[in-house]
Amino acid sequence: MNHLQKLGLTSFLFLGLGFLTRVFPGTGAKWNPSTAVTVSIICYCIVLVLALIAFMQSRRGQSLDGTTKFLARAPLALVTIGVLIVFLRAMIGV
Repeated sequence: MNHLQKLGLTSFLFLGLGFLTRVFPGTGAKWNPSTAVTVSIICYCIVLVLALIAFMQSRRGQSLDGTTKFLARAPLALVTIGVLIVFLRAMIGV
């Protein structure tokens, strides 16, 4: 497993962790909702940094297999789609 795959898997892990802390805020640690939102935003920021690093390193011109390309580029796409959805919801007032 090379470094791009590790970065991609780590960013997927933090993306899932941020999603789970947002969906299930009261389980386990008995956080209040504001703490759950704070933890999920921190996880999403970590995802964004890791996804940008993996994406930029995957664009260097070396030939990569399909799995490595997917793991290096998919987290940034998912973060971009999520930001677009949040922005559109904010614009229409939902």
